[in-house]
Amino acid sequence: MSLRGEPLLGPADLAAGEELTAQTARAFCAAVRRRLESGAPALLLNLEQVKTADAVGMAALLQSVRLAGLLGVAARVAPSPVAYRALLALEMLDEFVLVPVTPEPTARIAEAAGPPWADDPPAYLARTGRVGLRPPRWEEVACFKKWADDPLLDQMVGSELLYACRHLGPYHPEFVSLLFNDARSLTLLVEPLGTGQTPVGFVRLYNVRLVEEFGFLEIAIAAPGFHRKGWGIEAARLFVAYGADTLALRRIEAKVYAYNLLSANSLRRNGFQQEGVLRQAKLYDGQRWDILVFSILEEEMAAQRRRERFPYVGFWA
Repeated sequence: MSLRGEPLLGPADLAAGEELTAQTARAFCAAVRRRLESGAPALLLNLEQVKTADAVGMAALLQSVRLAGLLGVAARVAPSPVAYRALLALEMLDEFVLVPVTPEPTARIAEAAGPPWADDPPAYLARTGRVGLRPPRWEEVACFKKWADDPLLDQMVGSELLYACRHLGPYHPEFVSLLFNDARSLTLLVEPLGTGQTPVGFVRLYNVRLVEEFGFLEIAIAAPGFHRKGWGIEAARLFVAYGADTLALRRIEAKVYAYNLLSANSLRRNGFQQEGVLRQAKLYDGQRWDILVFSILEEEMAAQRRRERFPYVGFWA
């Protein structure tokens, strides 16, 4: 691990726990905010205990350091190997002043960033009156195997996540890591509320670029009957708002096979604009098909959420 700066020889200003993920990012940012409001002239974010990190946790870290900079507070980051690899995957290393930590037996950890988040079911990260978005639980990994083996879903979505599940298996370490703690993606289950219905599919942001503020959207609703109920459309709208607030994305892109008219029309209803065609880029059933390229930009996301009256779901309200 290559780090800039001199080793730190004192206690940490702010120490994260073992997770820096969607489940602990809000608590992490709240702790950062309290430290900044205290008037501290400098801020060390000690991540040496972090063993799990995902795109939301890394977004919280980036936003924390940028906020400190706006307030004139010098911020440094001491990453664990896991946190360092996440920063490397996201090409974010140049955004931080990195320092190694030299722990001392008597060093005081000033403030933990969040609870341990053991086996308790995670709360919804975002929800409307009809649908909630939440991280999958361990016992729900098998759902992805069922969806991966659905030939219609493969035909219509062509998900790289489901492809990995189908060929590696749902409990393979690489797939589990991709599903639960990938630095460049976020996968949430779509759960209808008040119906007793189990999750009907998932939404996913992948190839996330936090510095450039864009990512790619994938929507997979498992059964055709659920499409007519509007779960996918509503979940996508909510997920776009979540990505704008929490990941600070200013552009979200989606690709749709030209024969998947339902998904193309759903994107248009959600404010996406078609901006290109990848000509004959998909081979299906012996025929070559175009792939349609859509995107939604910051001002279009804002207009969409005003219509839906989605509340702010980011870290800094």
